[in-house]
Amino acid sequence: MTQSRTHDATRRLLFLGFVIGAFALGTSENVVAGILPDIARGLHVSEGSAGLLVTAYAGTVTVAGPIVTLFLDRVGPKKLVTGAIALYLAGSVLAAVGGSFAMVVAGRVVTGLVHTTIMVVFMTAAMRVAEPGKEASAAANITLGLSVATVLGVPIGVFLGQHLAWQASFWLVAVLAAVSLLVVLAAFPADTRPEEAGAAGGSAGDGTPRAGLRGLGRPELVIGICVTALTGMAALTVVTYVAPFLTQGSGVDSGLIVWIMLAYGVGCVIGNTLGGRLADGRVLQAMVGTVTATLAVLAVLLLVSGSAVPTVVLTVLVGLAYFATFPALNTWVASNSQGISPNLALALNSSAFNIGIALAGWTGSAWLDSDRPIENLPLIALPPVALAAALAWFLVRRRRTGAGHTGPDQDPAGEAHAGSPTTA
Repeated sequence: MTQSRTHDATRRLLFLGFVIGAFALGTSENVVAGILPDIARGLHVSEGSAGLLVTAYAGTVTVAGPIVTLFLDRVGPKKLVTGAIALYLAGSVLAAVGGSFAMVVAGRVVTGLVHTTIMVVFMTAAMRVAEPGKEASAAANITLGLSVATVLGVPIGVFLGQHLAWQASFWLVAVLAAVSLLVVLAAFPADTRPEEAGAAGGSAGDGTPRAGLRGLGRPELVIGICVTALTGMAALTVVTYVAPFLTQGSGVDSGLIVWIMLAYGVGCVIGNTLGGRLADGRVLQAMVGTVTATLAVLAVLLLVSGSAVPTVVLTVLVGLAYFATFPALNTWVASNSQGISPNLALALNSSAFNIGIALAGWTGSAWLDSDRPIENLPLIALPPVALAAALAWFLVRRRRTGAGHTGPDQDPAGEAHAGSPTTA
């Protein structure tokens, strides 16, 4: 009994370190947009140039994330995650102390290089040490850190950056990364055997990067990643341009936007938590349900757009429905990567998410520049999310006909389930 309690306490401490780390990453990824004018003034560059800090981070995450994860997939999980967090900490400090724009960009690139690796190791480790049947909730604990960062981390970082100095925002991220690093060092089990180097990733075959690529064409995996990109593209098309959509399209007072976005963030947290509970033991059903719910909410939003109160309510519900898809999608992708690498599969899923964001920005911008009614913005979000829902339902049909041979009934970490953190 005492040993069981010790394992439970260690698991909770480890999860806390994961959530703090995810909170740091979510804050760092999004805080720059809120302090761009301050950074521009401090570094004596234009706001357009300062915006490249956002591009440098997001671009590095999208392109380098899977590549770094692939080539480091055979490194022991504790060595990999602690080294990655330490590098993220160093990059954050470099951005905070950088006296030139080039140094700050370098800091952002360094942090972007390991963002995906940190997140996927957090997620695969969390699912592996979770109680049986609770893997999706464990994955939701990690994305909870990202969604809470939207609600609290970014506003706090912006406040510090505006009232102290823009560097304070990066120091906040550095402190959070340092706390996460200390907790993970204390609670993450040691890599005791050479073969454990691949345990977190589960690469097949000879352990080379090429071996980690085998099987990535598996239909269940490809479709899951496509659903991630398409759903993200749909939801973020509205969210990216939420301010003009609400103020110009529905007549909402601009002074209310900050409170609406706070409500949206709360909706994201609720959706993430609810999605984790729905997906425990029912990953495919939860994926279909949450993606279909996102489609339904966006369709209703199109119907009521132009009317202030219903539009605000539906905008918040977009966040709730969309974030509810995260646990099921991540768990599905991880659980269908046995013999390949859950780490690499989740890294590709993360890049798909960022590609969805990029496409959302592009299509939304094209709609706004075309002088079409801005209240009809959800119209261009419907095709991608409808396709995502159709693909999810196709997976259900494929499973019922027996065509899909892998899935969430298997361990998401790619190995036999372990009930305590000592097996991570």
